[in-house]
Amino acid sequence: MGTPITGSTPKKVTYRPPEDTSQTRTAEEKKPAVATASDEFEKSRAEGRYPPVALNAATPLPPGTGTPVPTNGTTSARYEVGPARRPPIHHDNGFLQNPNNPRDPNPIPTREPSFADRLAKGKWAVKLEAARQFRPDLRDATDAYAHFLSGNGRDRTFDYERFVTQDESGKKVLKSATQDTQKAAEAQYAAMIARDPSLAGRPVTFQITGGAIGVGGNDGRFPYPQTENWRKAIGGHSIWNSATVTVTPPTTPGGKPSFSMDMTVHAEDRYNFNPNQKDIDTGIPDSENGRFEQTGLAHQYTQTGSVQRRVSWSQGDIENATSTPINNGRR
Repeated sequence: MGTPITGSTPKKVTYRPPEDTSQTRTAEEKKPAVATASDEFEKSRAEGRYPPVALNAATPLPPGTGTPVPTNGTTSARYEVGPARRPPIHHDNGFLQNPNNPRDPNPIPTREPSFADRLAKGKWAVKLEAARQFRPDLRDATDAYAHFLSGNGRDRTFDYERFVTQDESGKKVLKSATQDTQKAAEAQYAAMIARDPSLAGRPVTFQITGGAIGVGGNDGRFPYPQTENWRKAIGGHSIWNSATVTVTPPTTPGGKPSFSMDMTVHAEDRYNFNPNQKDIDTGIPDSENGRFEQTGLAHQYTQTGSVQRRVSWSQGDIENATSTPINNGRR
């Protein structure tokens, strides 16, 4: 179960007895009541059930440093040729954001917690344990919230595979991310053939890496999480895609080349609470938990997840691609 609180603690919210808490959400929604991401984009990395794939360790990608893939506006992200490189992603600091500069990456200092702050955290810790017992459907949300209360700000890894397979919005995000990367792969191949027509007669392999895409904003292809579990666990977040692509010439005259790509969707989120926002499902204001950020009784953190797929299709037939998970040693 949960880690006992040591030192300071309780969280602010009116305490309800266990039978009531079982119906409440332990982690307040960290995003607005409307399905828009609180951060422009959000970030993360971490420790967790599964280790992050190696590509998550990619170094930041400065704008315009690689060879651009000429997608001509057909993709949501800007792609470049080369191995996976993490694009610049901005995260806010929730209740520790500099009020005079919303782009300031440095959190403001915390204040000394009061007895009431500590008592409030203790009450929220009880809520967490009640939710873990009575709301197994909130497993990912309670894991994330427990880390907020007792992880001391350490990064963590969440299971993005669960999001893209269990949440209807997650399924749509994966499909859209896959097709976006397919379009970039076809565009890069076309550019290569235009430069050197002889490449059309032999297999070609190349790598591409993409810019950040906001999930949960105004683009309906990348919708806000649909389930309460994932609204609370990650809410609005960012993804970026990378892939190794192999193109094989057609086996019959006049046929289409075959594409195969090993693609990674890298997901990033900043877990924190934000002023003037509230939980979508319960209406509880974020300030109930924001006070723990302000007093150092709990800590915002960054979290990452990823999924990998092997995708195959014929040139120009992106919609009918086949996609299978890449195991990466998971059991």
